[in-house]
Amino acid sequence: MGKRVWLIPALIAACGDPSGTPDASGFDAPAEAWTWVDVPGMVCGDGSPTGIAINPTTRSAKLVIMVEGGGACWEAANCYGIVVPVTSSHLDGFTAQTFASVRPAYFDSSWMFQRSDTASLFGDATWVFVPYCTGDLHAGTRENVYEALGQQRTMHHKGASNMDAMLARIDDLAVSEVFAMGVSAGGYGIQLNWDRIAAAFPGKTTHAFADGAQLVPVEAGRWGTMNQVWAPRFPAGCATCKDRLDNVAMHWATAPTGGGRYALTSSLQDGVLALFWGYDGAGLRAVSLPIGTAMTGTRAAFMIDNNSHTMLGAPTTRTSTNVELRPWVEGWASGAAAFTTVGP
Repeated sequence: MGKRVWLIPALIAACGDPSGTPDASGFDAPAEAWTWVDVPGMVCGDGSPTGIAINPTTRSAKLVIMVEGGGACWEAANCYGIVVPVTSSHLDGFTAQTFASVRPAYFDSSWMFQRSDTASLFGDATWVFVPYCTGDLHAGTRENVYEALGQQRTMHHKGASNMDAMLARIDDLAVSEVFAMGVSAGGYGIQLNWDRIAAAFPGKTTHAFADGAQLVPVEAGRWGTMNQVWAPRFPAGCATCKDRLDNVAMHWATAPTGGGRYALTSSLQDGVLALFWGYDGAGLRAVSLPIGTAMTGTRAAFMIDNNSHTMLGAPTTRTSTNVELRPWVEGWASGAAAFTTVGP
């Protein structure tokens, strides 16, 4: 995309900075404050428009893209709460007010995102938050019509389209390095869209972090239904990814990533993932452990052997071998030797 008009006087001084400090092109957003931005083409499950939140800074050229989690749904029962509870978040819309309600968990109380703390991992970065309101692991490409209590109801499983619209809105940012992070369903979204996120910033290194989102095989009937109703988009060049979700993990084991590091935090008996993918604890452990142990070099896993779900909110988490999460995550961000597969 072409450069947009500069709208932030406080950031104009960054123009021409050889460090590539983010200039927040096209965003009427004050520095180091949150601004909600409606993005044309982004929609939630009910078809309502949505957008992103941005918190720009001139402290560094780093960009963090945080992709929200919140379950998934693939049939009328769990998309509309028929017999079973709705199993995906924000399907009825995501606005600035919704962001205000989730922001504390993702940013305000996070050790990674503290502007006033020089030790905070991304205190000096520009932050972009991507909401999750399509029920499709940020990968869907279609509008599916469900039969719900005698009514025809359309669910906009358009997560991949939302990702494209989001990237088109932010690709003018002049960045030096991109850190794409996702929690739970957001972690799946990162892994399913890593190549497209990287392509939005050509020539820049794009790192991927998936928290509580191991790419395990899904029961065949459930996976078939997900493919049918979501029409998910998979990483380019992965001919077998549609067949099995774990083939995405195999793809990233060898696919080029432009030098980016790939991190996975994995609770091997994760109770939430076991429920969604149709396993008991032992079964999920059996399929999760090989995924983690296969990650070497610039791909690494942090594994613990319990049924908890996601870890970034608990930086003092330790593996059975006494490796602490926070320095491991910092190693992912910096490329330090601490970033290597550890655990369980």
